[in-house]
Amino acid sequence: MSEVPKNTNPDPVGNFKGFLFSVWDFFVDLIDLKEGMDRKGTIQNIKDNKRMKGANAWMLMCSIMIASLGLDLNSPAVIIGAMLISPLMSPILGVGLGIGINDRETLYVSIQHFGISIGIALFTSTFYFYFTPFGDATNEIISRTSPNTLDALVAFFGGIAGIISGSRIDKSNAIPGVAIATALMPPLCVTGFGIANGAWEFMFNSFYLFFLNATLVALATFLIVRFLRFPMKQYESEKEKRKMHMMIYIFSILVTLPSIYILNNVWKDYNYNRHAKEFLINYCKDDFTYIDSWEIAKRDSFNLIGIKVYNSNKGNVKESDMFNEKKMQAALRATDPIFDNTIINIIPTSEVDLNNIKKLETKLSDFEKIADQLEVAKESQSNDQLRIIELQNRLDSIRADTLPFQQFSGELKAAFPIIHKVAFAEAKESDFNNTGEIPILILDWNKGTSLATQRKEKARIMDFVQVRLGLDTLKMVQY
Repeated sequence: MSEVPKNTNPDPVGNFKGFLFSVWDFFVDLIDLKEGMDRKGTIQNIKDNKRMKGANAWMLMCSIMIASLGLDLNSPAVIIGAMLISPLMSPILGVGLGIGINDRETLYVSIQHFGISIGIALFTSTFYFYFTPFGDATNEIISRTSPNTLDALVAFFGGIAGIISGSRIDKSNAIPGVAIATALMPPLCVTGFGIANGAWEFMFNSFYLFFLNATLVALATFLIVRFLRFPMKQYESEKEKRKMHMMIYIFSILVTLPSIYILNNVWKDYNYNRHAKEFLINYCKDDFTYIDSWEIAKRDSFNLIGIKVYNSNKGNVKESDMFNEKKMQAALRATDPIFDNTIINIIPTSEVDLNNIKKLETKLSDFEKIADQLEVAKESQSNDQLRIIELQNRLDSIRADTLPFQQFSGELKAAFPIIHKVAFAEAKESDFNNTGEIPILILDWNKGTSLATQRKEKARIMDFVQVRLGLDTLKMVQY
């Protein structure tokens, strides 16, 4: 009797299903939040820290004062330090937890102490900005007055990270990062700045940013608490449960809607500024170096682009072919419909003459060419020793006519990495309506350096050069 041969061919369908199930199990295990979770400990920890009194109140006042100082000093590092010690997250997490587990006592106490926190923060920041001798609207302050949907997303995912981190048996170091990411402190301080200075637009916009962030953190807490099935108190009826959840979602949507409108305006402004800069670079080409600065002023019915251009001895710069207002305005409007209501205003400045800049550029160009020739000649010393001596003499002659700053350029670029090239020269009194000789610093920025950064760094570079080299006066121009 012969044996029946065994089937050695595996079942491809069954193997494929097994593979899919194994992949599914892997991803389920990968995103499983229930492992290592401490529901009771999380609830107790949030309840214990939700009250804003005693040590929490003092820490909040100190953190608000530090954040206000950071905003006034325009120092991101100081602001981050203030957010790290702020206890402001606790009552917000308490609101989300109270709604998530249907604990009305926790919810009411959290809302109460959330209001107390706001009061402490506004009193402290307003007090500081009312009496500070500085109190200007720094970049750090202005950046907290344009809340948009991107800020809402940061707060939402920051809230998710916060409650997930707090729900672990083994606590992680995510809470400090969440405090920084959600940025609850600085907007409240800017609200105090607005109250102290009567800047109501600053006040309303910054407080909306704070309230938006706080709402999204609480919403994220509520969703994760329900997703992890924290033990909750029973609703009186299923209808009441649906009503409560519907109110939460509607309230969150209503709070978020203005941020969508603001984000749209922010995007329009960014797009407008980007296209305007691209136009100026492409239109002016090599003559872009003669533009000192440019600003955009928004009006209800039109936009104004003011371009500050170095003056020329040949006549009014507005009448030149390149910087003719009408021609430039027509060319700008032809590039994009967003410039249909844009007016260009050329503002001549007599700080530096275009003719003098060209002379300096020619002089520096000759200097660089001779230096390059000298390096090439040094590589073949045995062939042309006399040529090396001649070039060296010419180079020393040019150096004698310029400021002895060439050795300092490397130090300057090391101190300010955004500088691509640097050169120095001097102008005789015939070049300027002044007596004596005036040193000139000529810079070329690294590609991608924004105009805002250039304007910010100019003053620092000028101060650095004057202090380092002991100069009373110094002019700066750009390549």
